[in-house]
Amino acid sequence: MIYLYAYSNHRSDLDALRRIGALWKALDVRGVSAEILVNDYRAQLAGRELGLPPATTIETVLDIDAVAAYGDTVLIDSPETLPDERLAHYTSHFSKLFLVRPCGGQSRFSERILDPWDPQKGPIVSAEYAAASSATKSGRVLIYGDSDYDKRLLHSAEAFDGLGLELYWGSYFYVKYEEELLRHFSGLWESEEYAELIRRSETIVTAMPQTAAEAAAAGARTIWLDRGTEPPCVAETLNSCGVQRLPWSDLGTLGRLLDDISSAHLSASSLERWMEALLD
Repeated sequence: MIYLYAYSNHRSDLDALRRIGALWKALDVRGVSAEILVNDYRAQLAGRELGLPPATTIETVLDIDAVAAYGDTVLIDSPETLPDERLAHYTSHFSKLFLVRPCGGQSRFSERILDPWDPQKGPIVSAEYAAASSATKSGRVLIYGDSDYDKRLLHSAEAFDGLGLELYWGSYFYVKYEEELLRHFSGLWESEEYAELIRRSETIVTAMPQTAAEAAAAGARTIWLDRGTEPPCVAETLNSCGVQRLPWSDLGTLGRLLDDISSAHLSASSLERWMEALLD
């Protein structure tokens, strides 16, 4: 059995779940069974909205072996710490163990490292978005993120005034946050409409790298708001896809950039490579 673990919590975005979801769908097309593991109930709900099957919820990455059995294949997309002792156990207990590490990294035991932001091989993006690249598109949307725990978006919301942007309502946004934010946007999209937004929007502004990659695959005019938390390979890979990077500190120039960008594109994807690694 193949187990795909995606980390999430109410302070972070669902990038890992979207990568894992793309991989699960590719395996499903091949007729290969896989089970998704998450550590947060809201992530399970978001997965269903993305067309994924019900996931199994566990507490942390340290509990994977409570579900996966000896000889199974396990892929872990999580920033959680795996102590050497537990990592050694996992590599001996499972037939294959994959760790997702942005910008790569060194294997500590016999685990295999998968890079979701390899500039030459491309990001991990569901095939459904590339299939929508030739569809008729319209509208501008801000898919800031799934969470705004520190209210960074709210504190900078005036920068979006008058830009004609609609707002994607993140899965972890605060209750009663809506009224304050909507004064700065022309409309609202609920979280269950995420995939449709990626497929149909002409212009997508986002602070989530995974969403920027998906928007590029769909052929949208794409701006990535760089909050300064991602490793250098993310910016390099998105740039190779035609995504325009805008540092958060330069948010005031967004209006000018919106009028001067071309459609992005996805020149390569690592999805097939990851799937072949799992099935090898």
